[in-house]
Amino acid sequence: MEYENPQPTEGINYTQEHPFKEFAQLLVGLAAIAVLSVYILSQAAGFLVRYIPFEYEAEMVAELEFFDNESNDKAVKTRARLQALADKLAENMDLDSAMEITVHYSQSDTVNAFATLGGHLMFFEGLIEELDSEQELAAVMAHEIAHIQHRHPIVALGKGVTLAALVGVIGGASGSAAGELLIGSSANLSLLQFSKSQELEADVTAAKALNKTYGNIQGAKELFTRFAEMEHDHLDSAAGLEFFRSHPYSQNRWDQLQQLAEEHKWLVSGELTDWKQE
Repeated sequence: MEYENPQPTEGINYTQEHPFKEFAQLLVGLAAIAVLSVYILSQAAGFLVRYIPFEYEAEMVAELEFFDNESNDKAVKTRARLQALADKLAENMDLDSAMEITVHYSQSDTVNAFATLGGHLMFFEGLIEELDSEQELAAVMAHEIAHIQHRHPIVALGKGVTLAALVGVIGGASGSAAGELLIGSSANLSLLQFSKSQELEADVTAAKALNKTYGNIQGAKELFTRFAEMEHDHLDSAAGLEFFRSHPYSQNRWDQLQQLAEEHKWLVSGELTDWKQE
């Protein structure tokens, strides 16, 4: 009997596909799961925290010192004027009876204002100096009050806590810097997109308040025109990508309000009051 040792067919022991193809497919699948998980959990958190009574939210921060309010004469006087403006606008915004708006003021040259938990608003002198009229300042003020009205601070907190926990759990479980980067980036992009939707919603509510208070939305027009010019002056390649910005472009925001004004037949132009003249 004659024995033979036939050779296997060439290439039988290896695949024709690139060795990294399955690895790449696995990474893509993990990325899709991560993004979907971030989206579902953050949306759920944002939905549920809206049911926390505002009184509880206010109690959460009642004992915390968010702001270091200056006590000199100018600061006290400016804060009182800002509070009076906030009260004036709030009367036309159908706020829940439990929502008390408290305005804080800093003499910092920071060009900013923001709303936070418990109905607290913070205004910086740097922003006030950039604005000329009461109506412009009212546009900012109404916008920040609208964030409170729509419960945006507590929603942002709920989403932030949920996403931070997700980053810690999944990122830590992966045991790799790549896993943490993947989840972290997904979480950050989710928050950026949510913030943009917040801003647009607050813009609409603020415009309604301006129209009720002044009979026109000239303040919003002046504000967004000014901000659009500032954006143009500081535009760079990174800032040019609106997707990576927490705020939509000012011109786009004004375009939306113009369309809203046309639909509701609001006046766009009106008389302005000089805020800096006491």
